[in-house]
Amino acid sequence: MKGSFLSENTQKMLKEELSWLFRRGFLKWLAIGAVASFLLVWLFSSPLFIKPLYRSEAIIFVPLTLFSQQFDQQGIGFGSDAEIDGHIQILQSTRMLDSLDARFDLARQYNIDLSRPGGVKQLYDRIKQNISIQKTRYNSVSVSVLADDREMAANMANTIVHLGDMIKEDMLLENRLAAYHFARELYDQKLDEVDALEKTLSASDSLVDGRLFSTHSPGRRELITYESQIWELAERRNRYETLRKSLEVPLPKSYVISPAVAAAGPAWPPRLLLSLAALGVFIASMVVVELLRKDVIKK
Repeated sequence: MKGSFLSENTQKMLKEELSWLFRRGFLKWLAIGAVASFLLVWLFSSPLFIKPLYRSEAIIFVPLTLFSQQFDQQGIGFGSDAEIDGHIQILQSTRMLDSLDARFDLARQYNIDLSRPGGVKQLYDRIKQNISIQKTRYNSVSVSVLADDREMAANMANTIVHLGDMIKEDMLLENRLAAYHFARELYDQKLDEVDALEKTLSASDSLVDGRLFSTHSPGRRELITYESQIWELAERRNRYETLRKSLEVPLPKSYVISPAVAAAGPAWPPRLLLSLAALGVFIASMVVVELLRKDVIKK
């Protein structure tokens, strides 16, 4: 009985509150205020007051970098996690930021004086605010750019992908050339050693037409030494030829599975979301104020 009485009492109180809120006068001003709030936020978030920003995104897969793996997989394959992380570091590097500034004249667009102390750091921070480079759950890489011009946002995203491949190839070329020159030196050194050994054997009549002939013990040792040197020379030549051919093959480019295109609408500000939020906040605030006002009047 008591529970039923409390339930009926609660229902009565709710009816009183609702009847107070649904008064014609209150609903009229609530509707006017809600519409006004929506329209004001919609107006002040328009391009008249806030410059819209457009977002474009390119999605790529990082390719294999090692020539040996490219050869084994016939030039087809995606990079490992380590290669993906390394490629992302290149895309986020200051070399990339400098290249973007040179390509799009970003310092002038952002009104940043690079000659004053901290100007370069300010430019880097500003560019990073508008660029997002992340690894996706599918092991692809997302390159997203935010700009006040929709065409520029798309061009910058695609340029980042292109510049990333160029910077990567330039960085690795120095190491590839160093490895090539070192392999060539080792091959030439071993070739000279084999030539010197052949001359020694020829002088002792142990080598005839490229074949060793000897019946005494030192000749057998010379034979073993000569054959081992030939095997080592062949190995060094194979290594040298592999590196030489790898220099003739350009590094694989990123697999662009979704190039960036110009956005249909601005990504910021979200005018509809902000306007609806303002409308909801206004209605909730007015309801609370009106209920408090009712309690004050009753007292």
